[in-house]
Amino acid sequence: MGHLIELVKLNTLVFGDLPTQYKTNTLEFLDRYKKTDEQVKAIRLQEIKAGMFYFLHYLDDSNWMRYSPVFVIDFKKFGNLIVLNCINLNFIPLQVRPLIFDPYIKEKDFENKNFFVKTKYEIVYKELKKFGFQWSIMEYNVAQVQKVHRISFDVVAKFLFSGHPKAKYDPAKLIQIWKKKFIEQDKRDQEMMQANIQDFYDMSGEISEKYDMLKNHVQRIQRSAKKYGGR
Repeated sequence: MGHLIELVKLNTLVFGDLPTQYKTNTLEFLDRYKKTDEQVKAIRLQEIKAGMFYFLHYLDDSNWMRYSPVFVIDFKKFGNLIVLNCINLNFIPLQVRPLIFDPYIKEKDFENKNFFVKTKYEIVYKELKKFGFQWSIMEYNVAQVQKVHRISFDVVAKFLFSGHPKAKYDPAKLIQIWKKKFIEQDKRDQEMMQANIQDFYDMSGEISEKYDMLKNHVQRIQRSAKKYGGR
């Protein structure tokens, strides 16, 4: 058990259970996203780095994408497009969130302003698969990001239990999605590991036949990019 879990336990004693903290933290961070400070800092898109937490205001039809608390894994550049690969916390139950990150953030890291988690997409994917939430990785076209706040590690224990009032936290829906994804996960994982992200944004023809389980995912990305990303 690491320091992050210890902080979560302490916060639970002081501020109440996780659903209560979620409501309180969501309102607190909502106010902080209207301004900027060192803990919740409004930054330029060019300042986004892998291995850190952010809140993205994103152009998309889904509120779970439009208001995204994320952890950035990496980014890909091709043509005039930059795409962020992120863990979208909206797709992960509250009780699972700290378990994912606890092994990678030590006590000293919470006070280190220059700290970031060293990441590699394949490793993050495998770690998420241990919990059955590898499908929480989402692609973000930087051209669709309206506003971004960088989250300091010293408030991550609160940030993990927050969201946005318009992106309703629905644990029953998450479990429903999890059950469906679990049934088809082996085939989906195989497609994802062989996927080329450029294919996801290729609007020149039909979606490649090699994407069966991912077809709906690719269609959603392309609809969003056409509507909001100038593709």
